[in-house]
Amino acid sequence: MKRYRYGVLLSSAVLIAVFLLAAPSIAAEKIAVRYGLFEQSLPVADLQQYAETNTVSSSLGFFLRFTSREQQQELRSLLQVKLPIDLVALDRVLNGPIGVNLLKQLATAIVGGDRAGVQALRAAAVLGIKAQGLSILSFLEAYPDQQLKLDLPSTLNVIDASSAKPPTDTLPATPLWQTLVAYQATVSANKPYSMCLFGDSISAQLVNSLEPETVNFALGGMSSVSLVEQLKQFVAKKVICQNVLIAIGTNDAWYTIADDRVSQNLKAAIGLTRQLGATEIALLPAFYSTLAASKKPNLAGPIARVEAINQVIDQVATAEHIPVEASALQPLFAGKTLKDSLTTDGVHLNAAGIEVYRQAILRVINSIL
Repeated sequence: MKRYRYGVLLSSAVLIAVFLLAAPSIAAEKIAVRYGLFEQSLPVADLQQYAETNTVSSSLGFFLRFTSREQQQELRSLLQVKLPIDLVALDRVLNGPIGVNLLKQLATAIVGGDRAGVQALRAAAVLGIKAQGLSILSFLEAYPDQQLKLDLPSTLNVIDASSAKPPTDTLPATPLWQTLVAYQATVSANKPYSMCLFGDSISAQLVNSLEPETVNFALGGMSSVSLVEQLKQFVAKKVICQNVLIAIGTNDAWYTIADDRVSQNLKAAIGLTRQLGATEIALLPAFYSTLAASKKPNLAGPIARVEAINQVIDQVATAEHIPVEASALQPLFAGKTLKDSLTTDGVHLNAAGIEVYRQAILRVINSIL
């Protein structure tokens, strides 16, 4: 196998491990990625140094040289994120059937990862919660082993099993999605929120950077299909959302979900948000990608399909007597395409794009509250 192929696989494995947020499979002192007889290590201290000073060690440089500058910026930003996590709720979910199922799946990516791997992942997720929240680096500090070896093929299988992909939205059947939604519902049970944001990976990139009154329940890969399932769990847990903003539809175009199904799902979702107590509900249209990305089925839905989904959103909004805040997103687009300067891959937003989107969301929220 060529060196380039090794590098791509190994860098993917590290990024995969880092991006597993609530339960990433990373050792406390060193990450070792194994592919057959080939193995490459990365000291966790190098990630700490990279996050704090933007210094790239030779070990980290081996992985980063196979990534784009935008991906490197995303990695550094992610290393700096501190998520507010409720210890009691997380512990309850990770000790329940859904959480245990996820931990077992993640442990399959660890060389020799069995019951001990499950226990180590659970311990690091819970003990990694600090006063500022849970971060990747605080998770690493709490991981009980000095070195963790990731088996690359198994790691990629775990990611594939947890990832959204067309032609249908199967997220509600994946352990990762089930665990994330179970945690959201558990930590929010019987709590009143002034504004709730529901959406996909585009909104999830905002993390908790919105107004204090707003809670962000967006998750990567979400479509109208998984949104309905998410809201059902929220209703069951008696979550209270006084106002709701729904930013969904982009993945409906990518999954090629039929128009009538999208319409039914959106109406069901709106009905469920009203059960949460929402008196004001607003929709955002589906996102356009760049022209180049729209021609790649593995990246995004075609522009014509996005337009069709937006027509469905408009029709549902009219029938339900709620607004579609399309004008708020215009700064992101040049006509009917996402601006190249605001995206990392033609679909997801870079740092500049996230800030433009954040300001747009804030304007919508302030107009509702």
